[in-house]
Amino acid sequence: MKLSQAKNIVMASIDSQIQHATGRDAQRVIPYLIGGAGLGKTSIVQQIAEEREHGCYILSLAQYDAAELAGIIALVDGEAKRIMPHWLAKITEMASKMEAVYLFGDEVVQSPVSNQNVWAQVVNERRIGEFKLPDNVAIVAAGNRTSDRAGTNTMPTHLRDRLMFLEVEADLETTIAYMVAHGIHEDVTGFLRGFPQALHEFDRDANASPSPRSWDRVATILDWGLDPVCEAEAISGQVGRARCADFLGYRKLKANMPDLDRIVSNPDSADIPRDAMVLYALSAGLAHKMNQSNAGNIIKYLKRLDQQEFAAFAVKDAVNRDPELKKSEAVRQWIITDGKELIL
Repeated sequence: MKLSQAKNIVMASIDSQIQHATGRDAQRVIPYLIGGAGLGKTSIVQQIAEEREHGCYILSLAQYDAAELAGIIALVDGEAKRIMPHWLAKITEMASKMEAVYLFGDEVVQSPVSNQNVWAQVVNERRIGEFKLPDNVAIVAAGNRTSDRAGTNTMPTHLRDRLMFLEVEADLETTIAYMVAHGIHEDVTGFLRGFPQALHEFDRDANASPSPRSWDRVATILDWGLDPVCEAEAISGQVGRARCADFLGYRKLKANMPDLDRIVSNPDSADIPRDAMVLYALSAGLAHKMNQSNAGNIIKYLKRLDQQEFAAFAVKDAVNRDPELKKSEAVRQWIITDGKELIL
């Protein structure tokens, strides 16, 4: 399923878990996101928390041993007692200050079976020993596919039985919406619009291959100010040489793109490119540039494009970057007229 669909299911699960925190086990359905590395499984849970202004605590199960997860046994006043594990103490503290907190169990199948057995009690009983999760804490989990050879272990059947498995795949629209909302370089979003097949091509035998996470890192590399040779090597180290070559070729095509400032100042007479790759770059650039004061002129220009899907890309990405643009009369009118069949 798409990440956007998984996100909707996770949100419904979170609400239900908190509502039925003290109810029956069957009322607390725990989602488990499973998919290739770098898809954005963690990001969608963080995104939900950001949108709702809730807390999110990521517990990477593979990075601890079972004693750390369960809480060590210590001698207290001559009696052996379990000490509350640090992660649960942190969750409890966060829950006392926030409306809700998400406990995200990551790298589940990358962790040893002993850790998964500890996690099973958290999932099923919402506790570790005598220490209970606060009622306003919801649980979500994730892991990679065994077929990806990402250091996975077999999940015990008793834990498997307690989870709702959601197999997710790369989703271009969800990924780009996340990228533009976080200010990711428009060259990356424009390229992915033009080469959607390059979004996720996981190769378990390659040192580097394209994924939403690796493209996010490419955007970071672009801000380093490297010389062209070093920049190409760095990008290859994230997405592989083949996709690096495609990306650099796309950036060269931008030289044929009309000047964005001229478009804003002269929307009725600025040149209209015909090359599809240049149009992808153009729509990404205009989406990045659009604001309340220039939205009207940019919309005027976009309405001149023969292929209005590029106008839809620009408006959609601009609004995802800055939701306040929906208040612009020009944007609002375009959405309810020209764009009503293009923006879903």
